[in-house]
Amino acid sequence: MMQIAKLREEKGLTQAQLARAIDADVSTVRNLERNRSGIKSIQRIIKLCKALDCQVEDLIMMVDVEEIDQN
Repeated sequence: MMQIAKLREEKGLTQAQLARAIDADVSTVRNLERNRSGIKSIQRIIKLCKALDCQVEDLIMMVDVEEIDQN
């Protein structure tokens, strides 16, 4: 089960603030907190990390969306 809402509240963030922090819509945060959006993908990534003994950052290269738009 996802702990996003609990962790968000512990940090004193609203859904809107978290959405801005991750460059997403509030509906995305709401869906993640309700286990409705992308959960299976997240669970697969966690399993990959465990199987490969690595961190998420090792699997996924973060890309600046603005940089892509400029090219």
